[in-house]
Amino acid sequence: MDYRSSVRRIALLAVATAVVTANFMAWIVPALARARVPIVLIVMENKTYQTIRGTKSAPYLNGTFIPKGTLFTNYWSISHPSLPNYLALTAGSTLGCQSDACALTFRQNNLFRQLDAKSVGWRAYEESMPSACDGSNAGDYVIRHNPAPYYTDLGAGSCKHRDIQYPTTLPRQLRPFTFVTPNVCNDMHSCSISTGDAWLATHVPALLSKGAVVIITFDEGSDANPQVMTAVVGPHVRAGFKDGTRYDHYSLLAGLERYFGVPQLKNAATATPLPIRVARSTPRLSRRI
Repeated sequence: MDYRSSVRRIALLAVATAVVTANFMAWIVPALARARVPIVLIVMENKTYQTIRGTKSAPYLNGTFIPKGTLFTNYWSISHPSLPNYLALTAGSTLGCQSDACALTFRQNNLFRQLDAKSVGWRAYEESMPSACDGSNAGDYVIRHNPAPYYTDLGAGSCKHRDIQYPTTLPRQLRPFTFVTPNVCNDMHSCSISTGDAWLATHVPALLSKGAVVIITFDEGSDANPQVMTAVVGPHVRAGFKDGTRYDHYSLLAGLERYFGVPQLKNAATATPLPIRVARSTPRLSRRI
């Protein structure tokens, strides 16, 4: 082989290598960006911070969950009753809703739609819900604790596919974001603190075993005291730490939106984001949503 042929072959090989590398990076960089530690948000019901913190009726929360992670000691709900808080948590505003009887007709942008638009997988696990994305109360399932069906612009296909009954067996791999609502008894709304704490003791360890960061909050406290307990546990979350910064449900939404790289909606844009700082997981290069 003469000198010119060798140079030409090397040049062609270099060009081919550059093209392959560029295509590979174009594929893997977005995949790496999506490969975050999954976040699970569990919303409990109607208990003030002081009612939960330190009570013997919640041995799992106070004796196991909180010591393993970060407790936010100055965290507040937004409104009363329940539904406006769920809207605030997911849309950055109560959207003018002042009761639990607001219609399922909101078209405002929301966290679920943001994640859909970015192809970030999510699920809402609703305990005791009769069918996917169910818009009516049934037994221990109440629609006001399930925000996804309220957003008509989310699309029936997305809601029906992703807002589902709490699974008997968790999937092998959690989606990047999971919104969890225990039923109206197990979330402490209509049953005791000990009942809800026992539910958490049963279900949270399995979620943590999947490598998730688990955030537990309460939708609201009382009319006189809207301060609620919020804590986070998971990979690389600081254990045994208390954060006294003032946060609220808008802060939690802002923290989630910052974590997933989507714009902060409405009041979340001016709230102090709840710190959700965890290491990225080993990439699982999957586009399943």
